[in-house]
Amino acid sequence: MDKVIEAVRWFVSLPSPALMFFIFFVINLIFGMKFTRALKAALLYALGLFALSTFAFDVFLGTVGGAATAMIQRLGLSMSAVDYGVGVTPIIMAKPLVLLALPVGLLTNFVMLALRWTKTLDVDIWNVIYFMGATGVLVFVATNNIAFAVLSIIISMVITLKVADWSSKHISDVLPKFKGLSFPYVYSIFYTPLAYWFNKLFDLVPAIKNSKLSAADVRKKVGIFGEPAMIGFIVGLIMAILAGYDFQNIVLTGIKVGASLHFIPMTMSVLIEGLSETTTVIAEWAQDKFKDREFLIGMDGVLPAAEPEALAVGALMAPIAIIVSLILPGNTVLPVGMLSVTFILIGLSMPFFKMNILKGLLFSVVVIAIELWLGTIMAPYFTQLAIEGGVAIPYGATQITNACCATNVLNVKVFELIGNLFRP
Repeated sequence: MDKVIEAVRWFVSLPSPALMFFIFFVINLIFGMKFTRALKAALLYALGLFALSTFAFDVFLGTVGGAATAMIQRLGLSMSAVDYGVGVTPIIMAKPLVLLALPVGLLTNFVMLALRWTKTLDVDIWNVIYFMGATGVLVFVATNNIAFAVLSIIISMVITLKVADWSSKHISDVLPKFKGLSFPYVYSIFYTPLAYWFNKLFDLVPAIKNSKLSAADVRKKVGIFGEPAMIGFIVGLIMAILAGYDFQNIVLTGIKVGASLHFIPMTMSVLIEGLSETTTVIAEWAQDKFKDREFLIGMDGVLPAAEPEALAVGALMAPIAIIVSLILPGNTVLPVGMLSVTFILIGLSMPFFKMNILKGLLFSVVVIAIELWLGTIMAPYFTQLAIEGGVAIPYGATQITNACCATNVLNVKVFELIGNLFRP
């Protein structure tokens, strides 16, 4: 058994492009694709994912996160809890319980497919393990009950797949290249129903409804200043100035953010070329075997988040998040980790606003407020994990948290309540 656990740990610890290359190569073969075609399609997807990860995470996320952190330090801000963002990942992954998320999550997905409760086949293995596993770990911290932890993984998977099914058509109607995909990405999928209703609310205000602020609209109005690269350059300059950088780093930050907005859409075209081969072969198989069924491939939410509008709103969200954290009633969280992944938080919601940047920015205030409240609620549980893992709490805070995932709060509080009711 130890050898099996070791093998699973090794496999899921592979870099994302390598992990997804193997997964898609095997899927392509299973669904009848010829070896060479299966190899090329998987390789193109992996190449696109590597390029996307490099610009979206290493360049964009690193640059925006660095500037935002510098702003916080320059302002001397501190609160009782700090959002540690991806810093909590090793704390969660250190718990053997997370590995249960793979068999439990996939089995739940297969049962739902068999019962026609979902259309999504989730192939985003890393996020199944991490996000579903995190729910299980947090519930175990709250209740010390392994059965509750397993049930929480199942509940999270069911809810996530159902919301992903629903949101899929709304996203692909605006971004047709994602037709045949869904995004069961826990970090941002639960904001899509809210985005749907907030879009209706925004449309009650003529000035907002009639605003034309997608990347294409801005480009038409202001020419070169509406190009994604130029938008990124200007946003980067503003963030660097607010961060107190010197002249050369102000310019370099602008160039890095501009490069991200310019090159990320290019990397997407390679990724989609490989992915479309897989979606086509699965669609053909489904049509042949299940003529009345529609199947969707569940993918990482970073794909829609890589659109220029989501990147622009994500960069602008960083200073907004700092301001909101200071004035939000009941908040105890300093949003450090959140600042570098804001584009992912807003990415799945942007198609509901037809990629309108103004609507996205207005909605971002709602997203940030919810994230901070969730982070405040979950701080005691993440802090216990940090203490057990010997992780130091930074920024002068007394608690650590990860401001994300409504299903974490739902499961922790429900099973905590159930545990208290049956406690002797």
